[in-house]
Order: sequence, then C-alpha cells, then structure tokens
Amino acid sequence: MEFESALDSAKAEVSEAKRRTMKESSDWAEAARSSAIDQANQIAARRVAEARAEAEAEAKKIREEGESALMEFESTISRRRTEAAAFAASRLLGESK
Repeated sequence: MEFESALDSAKAEVSEAKRRTMKESSDWAEAARSSAIDQANQIAARRVAEARAEAEAEAKKIREEGESALMEFESTISRRRTEAAAFAASRLLGESK
C-alpha cells in the first residue's frame, strides 16, 4: 500500500511537472511570437518610412523639373506671341519680311 501511495504521488508530481513545463513552454512561445511580430512591425515601419521619403524626394524632383519645363515653355510662348504680333502688324501695314 505504501508503495502504491508513493507511486501515485510520483505520478502526480510528474503530471504537475509536465503541466508546468507545458505552461512555461506556451508562455515562452507566446512571448517569442510577440517579440517577432514587434520586430517585424518595426522593420516594416522603417521600410515604409524610407520608401515614403524616397518617393517624396522623387516627386519633388519631378515637380521641380516640371516647373522648370513649364517656365521654359511659357517663355517660348511669350516670345512666339510677340513675334507673331509683330509679324501680323507688319502684314497689316503692308510690310514684308
């Protein structure tokens, strides 16, 4: 009887140790998962910020090039308009070039 009692006690201790080990393993796995997710989110946020900064810099460059081209185009239009007005006036006045 004493042997059976000791055996039952040992089984209970093993069962409790197994339960405790499983709980600790589960807790550790959850902590590791959370840590991995946090690190992945930080990496993703950093990459998104870098991509956004690159895109904004590229957009600024394109905008500046567009503004420069527009100014050049408007200057050409203005110059051509003046030339066209002078040409029309000379034709109306009977002058030929």
